[in-house]
Amino acid sequence: FFFFKQKTAYEILSGLVGSEMCIRDRYQRFESAMGKLKKRADTRNNVLDNKLAQLQEEFEKKEAQLQEVVQRAGFEQKFVDEITKRMEEAIEAKNSLLRSLKYSLAHAQKAYNDAIRVYEAKLVEFGIPAEGLGLELLETNTSTCLLYTSDAADEGLGVDLGGRRIMTK
Repeated sequence: FFFFKQKTAYEILSGLVGSEMCIRDRYQRFESAMGKLKKRADTRNNVLDNKLAQLQEEFEKKEAQLQEVVQRAGFEQKFVDEITKRMEEAIEAKNSLLRSLKYSLAHAQKAYNDAIRVYEAKLVEFGIPAEGLGLELLETNTSTCLLYTSDAADEGLGVDLGGRRIMTK
């Protein structure tokens, strides 16, 4: 027969008090960190608000100058509105193209970095030091986490950016 000592109510209560203190300490650190973060965010927001106000003022000046030029040239407002509409459409098309190109660039950088990581891992697996080969990762603003499908993750298999499994033979 095995006998286990049962904890007394006092022992259980003292353990809970310690846990509550730990939780309270963590909460206080969290509150402090959130306060600092809020202060930094408020400062950044004030800077951005000031910059936005400055840009809005410059825009209004430029718009007034444009209206003066249009009036002096004798253009009809319908003609000016049509040109403005076409310019806005062209700018939006260019912005859309830029967003697409930025995404494609990030995708290609991630694929390159993933390929380098896999290559270095294989070199190490075969006992070849990867340090002297000069393989360098590209600096990116994207996440460096590996992608996994649920069943591939269960099996410990990686997948490439297209969702295809990276198989080891």
